[in-house]
Amino acid sequence: MSDATELPPLPIPTAGLRPGLIRDPFAYLMDAAASYDGLVRIGPAALRIFVVSHPDHIRRILVTHAANYPKGSMMRPFRAALGNGLVTSEGDYWKRQRRFMQPAFHSRQLEAMEAHVAACVERAVARWCDGARRGVPVNILDESIRLNVEIVLGALFSTSIDGPRADRLRELTSQVFVGLASKVWTFFLPDRLPMPGTTAYRLAVAELDSEVFRIIGERRGSDDDPEDLLGLLLAAEDSETGERMTDRQLRDEIFTLFMAGYETTATGTTWISYELARHPEIADKLVAELDRVASGESLALAELSRLEYQRRVIHEAFRLHPPFPIWFRETVDSDTLGPYRLPAKARIILNPHITHRDPRYWDDPESFDPDRFAPDRFTSRMRHAYYPFGKGSRVCIGERLATSITQMVVSALVRNFEFTILEGFRVEPRYVVTCQPRGGLPLVLRER
Repeated sequence: MSDATELPPLPIPTAGLRPGLIRDPFAYLMDAAASYDGLVRIGPAALRIFVVSHPDHIRRILVTHAANYPKGSMMRPFRAALGNGLVTSEGDYWKRQRRFMQPAFHSRQLEAMEAHVAACVERAVARWCDGARRGVPVNILDESIRLNVEIVLGALFSTSIDGPRADRLRELTSQVFVGLASKVWTFFLPDRLPMPGTTAYRLAVAELDSEVFRIIGERRGSDDDPEDLLGLLLAAEDSETGERMTDRQLRDEIFTLFMAGYETTATGTTWISYELARHPEIADKLVAELDRVASGESLALAELSRLEYQRRVIHEAFRLHPPFPIWFRETVDSDTLGPYRLPAKARIILNPHITHRDPRYWDDPESFDPDRFAPDRFTSRMRHAYYPFGKGSRVCIGERLATSITQMVVSALVRNFEFTILEGFRVEPRYVVTCQPRGGLPLVLRER
């Protein structure tokens, strides 16, 4: 074993693999990862599938030996929808696209979006107030998706997308996410193999394709030059070559921004709401902090960095509920992780959901304790085991933007409402690329 000649352990007999994966793939992987020391093999050796959650192994894969661990064949289902955008591309092409996209996430762009985000949040609060007054529970997952789609569409396309068109884009994106969630677990099957839902998924991608190309064409043919992300991307030049993006490149990055952008913040807001509903004393602390920091009824972007306790709450929610609970990589050459060897072309499932709950790194890991992220408690060992947005060169480019929007939404929610989870509703996670509560999260709101 010291020579790393053995494959990692197999958690259950191979015969049990298929029923578990089919019944609930996400729960199966969580159980398998939690049962062993951060590295476990799934299925027969020929499949070469491994689940990794040990922080030392994660660092090797994402940071120190990242060149040996590209995203690989397991991302094939995602590429069908996202094309060759930032999330799915590799190598020099990815570096080039990263240079194109960097200005979209500069602090100046976030400042330019401030009024738009504030207006979207204000409209959402008005809807929630109406529900509270009528005694109607508000499904905060549905509402967060609606709000974040409005934010992302406005940031991407300014005023060029009307209500019905925006609604259709939201419907199509939801269909694509559902299709992606079912296809994630078919990466080892041939593309030609018929699978349930494949036709509906392809039709949704095709219609979304058509709509995005239409938007790009309309903008290229217009004399208007609105200050939105699409305008920024159309004007972006590669700092090394001076080239601009083709329509296909624009399409792939718009897909990526739209689908990853709204889903991350909507899911994050939902799980934060869940934890605050279970811990109203923490919500009260957030309100007290906002009363000290905020200069007006709405929160200014410059004030976000002063909300230290709120940021701890968000970090703790992302620890327990990372929006993307599993990621994928594939070995180029064979490698060793601890005492075990991985063969070339091994399929790797990275599992922050388990790493973030490992008692070797987190005291009382199942409890919701924002103060564990206080400077005097957040140790280097804990930092080593925390990666909701990734590590290394492929860390999420939109982390700051997603966190800032989440802060603005959470601030509006807790300042305006006290809330509880609808009595009798059972919260169960489900995997739909992100991890969401099954059936959403119905909240009973009471205006403060």
